[in-house]
Amino acid sequence: MPISLDDLDGEYNVKSETSQNGPFSVKGDGTTTIKNGMTYRKDANGCIWESAFSVIGPDKVQIESTVDPSHAGEDVYILDPKGNPTKSIVTYRSVLDAGLEDGKVILSGTIDHAGSTTHLVMKKV
Repeated sequence: MPISLDDLDGEYNVKSETSQNGPFSVKGDGTTTIKNGMTYRKDANGCIWESAFSVIGPDKVQIESTVDPSHAGEDVYILDPKGNPTKSIVTYRSVLDAGLEDGKVILSGTIDHAGSTTHLVMKKV
């Protein structure tokens, strides 16, 4: 069954693992809510994340996320596209696989940025 933008609305458990500085390790777990294809949240480090989701095929969802570390602690930085630490806003883009598991939407895929790969899985609660 194809996924629609309305199907995406709801709360999700989020898990990400990144290859930055070696083997994959858990980098972020938590929850987020998609409403009208958008999310907004502040993570445990104080970074502000805004994401937009677009259905681009029956089982494909494009994600574009911006992260703003400028309000986070003095020692919290993110990596720019060249891998340099920054306090500036950075945008991540990817295409996620979309499907249903036990009747609930699951989005999964990888985000390649600054020489590292992040595996992202979002499961609707």
